[in-house]
Amino acid sequence: METKRLTDKARAASKRAEELKNVPSMIRDRSSDLLQMANQLRDRPMPVVVTKPRRPLWKTAAMWFAGGMAIAAALGYFFDRRQGSLRRHMAYDKVMATGRDMQEWSGKKARHLRNKAMGTVAEMKSVTESTETERTATRQY
Repeated sequence: METKRLTDKARAASKRAEELKNVPSMIRDRSSDLLQMANQLRDRPMPVVVTKPRRPLWKTAAMWFAGGMAIAAALGYFFDRRQGSLRRHMAYDKVMATGRDMQEWSGKKARHLRNKAMGTVAEMKSVTESTETERTATRQY
Protein backbone atom coordinates (compact mmCIF):
# COMPACT_ATOMS: atom_id res chain seq x y z
CA MET A 1 0.00 0.00 0.00
CA GLU A 2 2.86 2.24 0.76
CA THR A 3 4.25 1.71 -2.72
CA LYS A 4 0.89 2.45 -4.32
CA ARG A 5 0.75 5.79 -2.52
CA LEU A 6 4.24 6.58 -3.69
CA THR A 7 3.44 5.70 -7.29
CA ASP A 8 0.33 7.91 -7.18
CA LYS A 9 2.40 10.77 -5.84
CA ALA A 10 5.00 10.11 -8.51
CA ARG A 11 2.35 10.22 -11.25
CA ALA A 12 0.91 13.48 -9.89
CA ALA A 13 4.39 14.96 -9.69
CA SER A 14 5.17 13.95 -13.27
CA LYS A 15 1.90 15.56 -14.45
CA ARG A 16 2.80 18.76 -12.67
CA ALA A 17 6.28 18.66 -14.16
CA GLU A 18 4.81 18.33 -17.65
CA GLU A 19 2.48 21.27 -16.98
CA LEU A 20 5.40 23.33 -15.74
CA LYS A 21 7.36 22.58 -18.90
CA ASN A 22 4.81 24.73 -20.79
CA VAL A 23 5.16 27.68 -18.41
CA PRO A 24 8.25 29.24 -20.03
CA SER A 25 6.61 29.19 -23.46
CA MET A 26 3.43 30.73 -21.95
CA ILE A 27 5.50 33.45 -20.31
CA ARG A 28 7.37 34.04 -23.57
CA ASP A 29 4.08 34.32 -25.51
CA ARG A 30 2.60 36.67 -22.97
CA SER A 31 5.69 38.87 -22.89
CA SER A 32 5.71 39.14 -26.69
CA ASP A 33 2.02 40.17 -26.58
CA LEU A 34 2.84 42.81 -23.98
CA LEU A 35 5.72 44.12 -26.10
CA GLN A 36 3.43 44.44 -29.13
CA MET A 37 0.85 46.35 -27.07
CA ALA A 38 3.57 48.63 -25.74
CA ASN A 39 4.78 49.36 -29.28
CA GLN A 40 1.23 50.14 -30.39
CA LEU A 41 0.77 52.55 -27.50
CA ARG A 42 4.13 54.18 -28.21
CA ASP A 43 3.25 54.73 -31.88
CA ARG A 44 -0.17 56.18 -31.11
CA PRO A 45 -0.37 59.97 -31.41
CA MET A 46 -0.48 61.75 -28.10
CA PRO A 47 -3.36 64.16 -27.39
CA VAL A 48 -2.46 67.82 -27.32
CA VAL A 49 -2.61 69.16 -23.80
CA VAL A 50 -2.81 72.91 -23.47
CA THR A 51 -1.51 74.12 -20.16
CA LYS A 52 -2.55 77.42 -18.73
CA PRO A 53 0.44 79.66 -18.10
CA ARG A 54 0.97 80.21 -14.40
CA ARG A 55 1.46 83.59 -12.85
CA PRO A 56 4.98 84.05 -11.46
CA LEU A 57 5.34 83.63 -7.72
CA TRP A 58 6.52 87.20 -7.17
CA LYS A 59 3.34 88.57 -8.78
CA THR A 60 1.16 86.38 -6.59
CA ALA A 61 3.09 87.44 -3.51
CA ALA A 62 2.80 91.10 -4.51
CA MET A 63 -0.97 90.74 -4.92
CA TRP A 64 -1.31 89.18 -1.45
CA PHE A 65 0.88 91.90 0.03
CA ALA A 66 -1.16 94.68 -1.63
CA GLY A 67 -4.42 93.04 -0.50
CA GLY A 68 -3.16 92.81 3.07
CA MET A 69 -2.10 96.46 3.02
CA ALA A 70 -5.52 97.51 1.70
CA ILE A 71 -7.29 95.56 4.45
CA ALA A 72 -4.99 97.05 7.09
CA ALA A 73 -5.63 100.57 5.75
CA ALA A 74 -9.42 100.03 5.78
CA LEU A 75 -9.29 98.73 9.35
CA GLY A 76 -7.15 101.67 10.43
CA TYR A 77 -9.50 104.08 8.69
CA PHE A 78 -12.66 102.73 10.32
CA PHE A 79 -11.21 102.07 13.77
CA ASP A 80 -9.44 105.41 14.16
CA ARG A 81 -9.81 106.81 17.71
CA ARG A 82 -10.80 110.31 16.63
CA GLN A 83 -13.19 109.92 13.72
CA GLY A 84 -13.58 106.15 13.37
CA SER A 85 -17.00 106.14 15.00
CA LEU A 86 -18.21 108.90 12.66
CA ARG A 87 -16.89 107.05 9.60
CA ARG A 88 -18.51 103.78 10.70
CA HIS A 89 -21.86 105.51 11.18
CA MET A 90 -21.58 107.25 7.81
CA ALA A 91 -20.78 103.93 6.12
CA TYR A 92 -23.73 102.31 7.93
CA ASP A 93 -26.06 105.10 6.81
CA LYS A 94 -24.86 104.79 3.21
CA VAL A 95 -25.39 101.03 3.23
CA MET A 96 -28.87 101.42 4.68
CA ALA A 97 -29.77 104.12 2.12
CA THR A 98 -28.54 101.91 -0.70
CA GLY A 99 -30.61 99.05 0.71
CA ARG A 100 -33.73 101.23 0.74
CA ASP A 101 -33.04 102.36 -2.83
CA MET A 102 -32.61 98.75 -3.94
CA GLN A 103 -35.82 97.77 -2.17
CA GLU A 104 -37.71 100.56 -3.90
CA TRP A 105 -36.21 99.67 -7.28
CA SER A 106 -36.95 95.97 -6.87
CA GLY A 107 -40.54 96.75 -5.83
CA LYS A 108 -41.01 98.84 -8.98
CA LYS A 109 -39.45 96.12 -11.13
CA ALA A 110 -41.64 93.43 -9.53
CA ARG A 111 -44.81 95.49 -10.11
CA HIS A 112 -43.77 96.11 -13.71
CA LEU A 113 -43.19 92.42 -14.38
CA ARG A 114 -46.42 91.44 -12.62
CA ASN A 115 -48.43 93.91 -14.71
CA LYS A 116 -46.69 92.77 -17.87
CA ALA A 117 -47.52 89.12 -17.10
CA MET A 118 -51.14 89.98 -16.32
CA GLY A 119 -51.38 91.85 -19.63
CA THR A 120 -49.99 88.87 -21.51
CA VAL A 121 -52.49 86.55 -19.81
CA ALA A 122 -55.33 88.94 -20.66
CA GLU A 123 -54.23 89.07 -24.30
CA MET A 124 -54.08 85.29 -24.49
CA LYS A 125 -57.54 84.97 -22.95
CA SER A 126 -59.00 87.51 -25.40
CA VAL A 127 -57.45 85.65 -28.35
CA THR A 128 -58.89 82.31 -27.20
CA GLU A 129 -62.29 83.90 -26.53
CA SER A 130 -62.34 85.53 -29.98
CA THR A 131 -61.44 82.25 -31.69
CA GLU A 132 -64.16 80.46 -29.71
CA THR A 133 -66.76 83.05 -30.74
CA GLU A 134 -65.63 82.71 -34.37
CA ARG A 135 -65.99 78.94 -34.15
CA THR A 136 -69.46 79.18 -32.70
CA ALA A 137 -70.44 81.76 -35.32
CA THR A 138 -69.25 79.53 -38.17
CA ARG A 139 -71.10 76.54 -36.70
CA GLN A 140 -74.40 78.40 -36.71
CA TYR A 141 -74.29 78.99 -40.47
